[in-house]
Amino acid sequence: MKIEIVENRKQSLFAYKNDELLFYSTIKFNWLKKNLVKIFDSNDDLILELQSYEPPFSSPKYKILFQDIEKTKDISEITEIDMFFNLNKSLRKTKGNYFSFNTNFSYFSETIKIADIKQKFWSSTQKMYLEINDENIDFLNYIMIHILSTRTGYNSNVD
Repeated sequence: MKIEIVENRKQSLFAYKNDELLFYSTIKFNWLKKNLVKIFDSNDDLILELQSYEPPFSSPKYKILFQDIEKTKDISEITEIDMFFNLNKSLRKTKGNYFSFNTNFSYFSETIKIADIKQKFWSSTQKMYLEINDENIDFLNYIMIHILSTRTGYNSNVD
């Protein structure tokens, strides 16, 4: 299965499968405090709200303010690299080559590769493609939520 994730001018992200909207995110920038990211499903229902901020000399931090437990299945923590949910389950994002300009990455659950993300490198707005096998479809929503949580407003941090 292939999912397309595109960014608009307001740095919101939209996830589509066969041109059908699955999820989208919005961001409210607050340059002096923390940014507010909201993630919605295709019915415009809020499923996750979080604050994101980047402390000096540290990786971004995310604080979950609200989640629709029926749709998120109890996400306990989101970091730039990991997502923890459903008691003891987790996903980890890893880059294929650390010393490359390649911006593609993969998601793993423990040692099992779940999905690949391919990105357009030379683009003013983000455009990504998620590829996931049918046997890993249970992880799709978690991966989408992680991408929308960590990549919404991403271009505001890039010079």
